[in-house]
Amino acid sequence: MASSRDAPNPLRPYYIPPSIGPPPEVPQNQTVSSPLPPAFKPAPSNKSSLGSQARDILSDLDYDAYFPETSPTIAGHAKKLLDHALWNYTSVLLAQPFEVAKTILQIHEAKGQLSALKDASEWGHKRGPGSFASGKFEDFPPSDEESDEDSPGYFTTTAPRVNPTSPYSPNDSPSRSPRRRHRRLDSRSPSRTPTQPPPSSLRKLELKRADSLLEVIGQLWQKESAWGVWKGTNCTFIYNFLLKTTEGWFRSLISALLNIPDPGLVGAAGSGIGGLDVLDSPNPLTSLGVAVAATAIAATLLAPLDLVRTRLIITPISSSPRSIYPCLSLLPSLSVSPTLLPATIMHACVPTLVSSSTPLFLRSTLSIDPILTPATYSFSTFLSSTAELFIRLPLETVLRRGQVAVLQEHEAQRVAQEYQAPPSRSKSPAYGLDRPSNDNGFDTIVDPGQYRGVLGTLWFIVREEGISVSGPSAAKAASAKAMGFSRPPRTRKGQGVHGLWRGWRVGVWGLVGIWGAAALGGGGGEF
Repeated sequence: MASSRDAPNPLRPYYIPPSIGPPPEVPQNQTVSSPLPPAFKPAPSNKSSLGSQARDILSDLDYDAYFPETSPTIAGHAKKLLDHALWNYTSVLLAQPFEVAKTILQIHEAKGQLSALKDASEWGHKRGPGSFASGKFEDFPPSDEESDEDSPGYFTTTAPRVNPTSPYSPNDSPSRSPRRRHRRLDSRSPSRTPTQPPPSSLRKLELKRADSLLEVIGQLWQKESAWGVWKGTNCTFIYNFLLKTTEGWFRSLISALLNIPDPGLVGAAGSGIGGLDVLDSPNPLTSLGVAVAATAIAATLLAPLDLVRTRLIITPISSSPRSIYPCLSLLPSLSVSPTLLPATIMHACVPTLVSSSTPLFLRSTLSIDPILTPATYSFSTFLSSTAELFIRLPLETVLRRGQVAVLQEHEAQRVAQEYQAPPSRSKSPAYGLDRPSNDNGFDTIVDPGQYRGVLGTLWFIVREEGISVSGPSAAKAASAKAMGFSRPPRTRKGQGVHGLWRGWRVGVWGLVGIWGAAALGGGGGEF
């Protein structure tokens, strides 16, 4: 019986088998009724089939570099996560000194340097001539004749003076008079009780300029060494990691509930500094709202950790506690304060709204595409990121001052509760909280500015905080000097609009570096 392969196919009656190629395989248990054509007669030599030859050729090819492993090992995953975490921590470590200086400048209340313009007498700050506390007579200590208490009094009564409790009694031995004179010379106050300056005043930063980052870093290095420059690094790293993770999780959750694609997975911007590209989404406006809502939820949930970060930066390193968990234990609740809720939401939502809507505006309205016009798109995103920076800095200044005000309020409430509670010797469960209240107070390294809400704080900085000096330009000063008169500098109350942008140099330096790396093909990195 002939097989169906050897028999003529009724659907292909005029089919002629090829004369080249390997012969068809014939089963061993079948007998061929009709003889095979001469072209399909088995060759005397043993040749491998085409499939085996193809397998031999593919086995010789090295394609491991083109196809990644389908199932990476656990060690590979762990190594990848460790490298990513190390890279992020190094980025935070390098940027932390500038972040600390920027935060201190935003919280610091600029008083103004009136003494640099005129003498104190011209501004009505005269000191009494007999005041020893003024420091005018500190270079002229009393002589030995004036301070010697062993000299007899010629205009006193003959009755003996009885004052056994006084340390300056004449009944004391004469050998202690040099010590008494030395103690009187060291004291600047008219009181006989030796006074000491408060320890907190020694840790205060005396900032001459309200916008100098290097001055803040230099004074921190002198007073607190490297621990003061890099304080709050671990808290900043944990906060950044949790903020990205929480924001991505809520963005995916809301997208799944609304049945839209995740804005973080739909598309990516062509530049390393652009925001989320929501143009490829079926509903771009909804995706934009999802991104903003996820950022607001994440910032609200992590507001206590951000409060602890601000506390670690603004307090000296000698204060306690200095860890995250004890600082969280000092907070009355792990939820955001109602006074901080508007500033927190605005600080989180407005920058995200600007950065995420920029790719949508560039591609849909201006027809600037990252593939067709990469240079124009990259420069446009750089300008957008710069605008987002100058919008975010005033809101960040308001938020930092609000956080310090809330911390001071919490500390006052805690101290009041300790005074009202009966005395007990039991220690607090949190480490570092078993000290007295005086040693555990909320002392800041600068004088914090006032917090009056979002708009009130902005108005206070611009119009009421300290003074600002505006002098003539070099050309105007030269022309006035040539004409024989000088232009005095003008002073006005408030810091002006530039007082809202303290620390802008840090953001601009970062944007220039990221944009340059993206322009050179670096992709922007994780900074």
